[in-house]
Amino acid sequence: MDATSLAFKVYLILGFELVVLYGCAFFVIQQCKKAFYANKTFLGIAFAEAVNQNRQTDICVVQNEATSLLFFWLVLFAIISLWTASTFIILSSSFIQFIFMTLTAVGYGSLIGFIIIDMDENDGITGLKGASLTTVAMLILVSVSGINFANSLFVSIIASLILVLIVWELSALVRVISRGAQKIKAVAGIIIFSLSLLVSISMVGVSSDKGLNDWNTAIDLAFSIFIDILYTVNKTSRICYISKSKICH
Repeated sequence: MDATSLAFKVYLILGFELVVLYGCAFFVIQQCKKAFYANKTFLGIAFAEAVNQNRQTDICVVQNEATSLLFFWLVLFAIISLWTASTFIILSSSFIQFIFMTLTAVGYGSLIGFIIIDMDENDGITGLKGASLTTVAMLILVSVSGINFANSLFVSIIASLILVLIVWELSALVRVISRGAQKIKAVAGIIIFSLSLLVSISMVGVSSDKGLNDWNTAIDLAFSIFIDILYTVNKTSRICYISKSKICH
């Protein structure tokens, strides 16, 4: 008989992935700072002095061909890892899914780190804290309320909202939208995926009640929660980036 519960397995895996995600973000931030003060580059990216809205000295990423190329490959790496991890859910190869979930955390964590260094760092850290607190709030809500958010009606509503959001995201790729519209879209995404997080967390209890308590199920459930958190963190960082107000020299 397995001595550990399904919830323990899920949150153990999730905790590891979040440590990787946040760890990579803070590692990139620290390395960028070191490179700036040593007047060096980091992964081929150069940095310049900037002044934020409080007239304080800050750091910004120098926009050039090398920067664009690195960001392109970093985004591509993160997206491919994410979709590969998603594909292996269908193929029921959980160990490989775990590997690519970790690579996704590395890719997006690094990207978030660069985004934070290119905007006001305090705002970026505040954004990460906000996303983390949202996750904790959703966990507490599910635990305290006892409500099963993984019911068919709520899931259908969330699925419909995500579909609308996807259409909105695709339309933004083919036409230019204002900063205000970008913020609204990002806030809508945060709200929708915070609600989706309620479903993913509830699924842990539902699966446990069905007698499921294996590592394959735990990885699938952890991945679902991880995606919701990742999107929330990504969009929170995006809002901060859109709102950034500093001048590079």
